[in-house]
Amino acid sequence: MKLSDLSLKHLVPIINGDCEYTPYLSGPKIIEIFNMIGIRDIYSGGLPGNLSRGQYVKKILFELNNTLGLRKLIEIVFDSRNFLETEFDIEIAVENLNKVILHDKYKLENFDGIYKIIGEDSPEAISTDIHFEDIQEQIKERIKTAKFTIWVAVAWFTNRDLANELWLKLKEGLNIRIIINDDDINKIQLEEYFETMRIKPTGKYGNNIMHNKFCIIDFKTVIHGSYNWTNKAQWNHETIEILDSRGSAEEFSQKFMELVKIYKNQNNTPNVEEIND
Repeated sequence: MKLSDLSLKHLVPIINGDCEYTPYLSGPKIIEIFNMIGIRDIYSGGLPGNLSRGQYVKKILFELNNTLGLRKLIEIVFDSRNFLETEFDIEIAVENLNKVILHDKYKLENFDGIYKIIGEDSPEAISTDIHFEDIQEQIKERIKTAKFTIWVAVAWFTNRDLANELWLKLKEGLNIRIIINDDDINKIQLEEYFETMRIKPTGKYGNNIMHNKFCIIDFKTVIHGSYNWTNKAQWNHETIEILDSRGSAEEFSQKFMELVKIYKNQNNTPNVEEIND
């Protein structure tokens, strides 16, 4: 995320709470928040360099500019939980923030109570988050942010909580496509609600199964790893990586389309040329 120098200067009082619409942040609290995005400064009776709160925040903002850290910082400060039990209205705060960052073609938007920065970053701007715990909740939170498409390719899908999250998005009009294995484990009749493709085992001996585990959201975010969307997976030792990268999303989308082609070939689904003939 890259902002102009003028925008960064206007951002300082918004971040540290020296304005009329965001909570005040003390020196230790400012250090705590910056630590969350990788700034390893320590508060020891004062801010580093004996800077004032405003001077210190301005210094760090300019260091973070044109990195994903700036995006993360804004999203942390505008976490709705930081406005609980305060006199401040987060909607008013967001409106005033957007007056600043809209000049740089960014916007903080509300996705079911979770505020996320939207806007075009450079191709090099890639965010990676790795999770070993609370994986189901991480997936659900990302599903909630989806605005247009959700494509899921997982070997096994038996988790009704995740299916319900997809159903809520389907009712909003999103394009939902699911690819799973055609076997006895996948007992939920996802076809009743979603476009669902079941892939049969392939290979000479019919023992090569579709073993992918990934989800593509809005062609810009990918969730992938060892986690199947099953009830049992919640209790296993699993890992997922969440990539905010259009390039990676396009690569996974290409793999998804290859799986669609396998499904169509297995089910003798006519292609466009055959329909035209």
